[in-house]
Amino acid sequence: MRTVYLFLLLASSFATPAFARQVTIGAYINDIQNLDIKSHSYTVDLYIWFRWRGAQFNPANTFEFMNSYDQWGHTAKTTYTEPEKLPSGEFYQVVRVQGRFSKKFELMNYPFDRQLLVVDIEDNELDSKDLDFVLDNGAVMLNPATVLPGFIIKTPALRLIKMEYPTRFGDTREPEEHLVFPRVRIEVPIVRPVITHLVKLLLPILCVVFCAALMFLFHPIYVDSRVGIGITSLLTIVALQITLNDDLPEVDYLVWIEKFYLSTYLYVIAGMAVVVKTTWMVEGENGNAARAVRIDRICLVFFTLAYFAVVSTLGFLVS
Repeated sequence: MRTVYLFLLLASSFATPAFARQVTIGAYINDIQNLDIKSHSYTVDLYIWFRWRGAQFNPANTFEFMNSYDQWGHTAKTTYTEPEKLPSGEFYQVVRVQGRFSKKFELMNYPFDRQLLVVDIEDNELDSKDLDFVLDNGAVMLNPATVLPGFIIKTPALRLIKMEYPTRFGDTREPEEHLVFPRVRIEVPIVRPVITHLVKLLLPILCVVFCAALMFLFHPIYVDSRVGIGITSLLTIVALQITLNDDLPEVDYLVWIEKFYLSTYLYVIAGMAVVVKTTWMVEGENGNAARAVRIDRICLVFFTLAYFAVVSTLGFLVS
């Protein structure tokens, strides 16, 4: 009986691998194109290489991208018709992939946001019990000639993640209620040039604020001119914000530049309220033009200082 038991135990040890297969992986990012903030997508042209032992499986044929966008447009081409066998005994294959990928961008600090372009890779057959990815030396590199207009590309990185799925995908043979798959994540940090975006986005708003401040400097008797400046400034801000919203996706929070716009709206509306107040002071039965002018000057200083204090606080929170 003991002999039979030992035989079954020995047979079971041969039937199931004692350890997970190791696959060495690396990547070379050839180019990044067509970044679209509105659709949360971007195109990546990259090479991925695999090294592994054992001819019974080929990870270059079973890997898949977990954050692909428009998957029908992806192309994948292997360098070798069949995996090459290296002098070390390992098998080797390189795959060139071109396609669009997706990651939900966090735009809370737009236009001073820092984004992370991601490419997630998993094997579609083997989970973490049977497969283990290992990062190659110099695991990920970026083509030095790569340029992404409007952004500065930082040093990329390659990370290993254990991705848990709270499901068996309907496979009743799985003893666990959830599955864990090894995932390789390619990360490319990008940032916007600060000075460039300050000039492009904030300078027009500050010009509107400067023009709106002229409301306080006109004598209260020039009601038409003062009201005209206020309304024109308000309409200009609205037009600028509509143009901005055309470039941004729908989000359920206010981005930084929208808070800047709201502060500007409040500044102009407060100025219009002062214009109405001082106009009534001048045109009333006991009109006091000198007092109205003094109130204009005080409100100019107070509202302008308050406006820039709010803007500075917003800038401090970003940094």
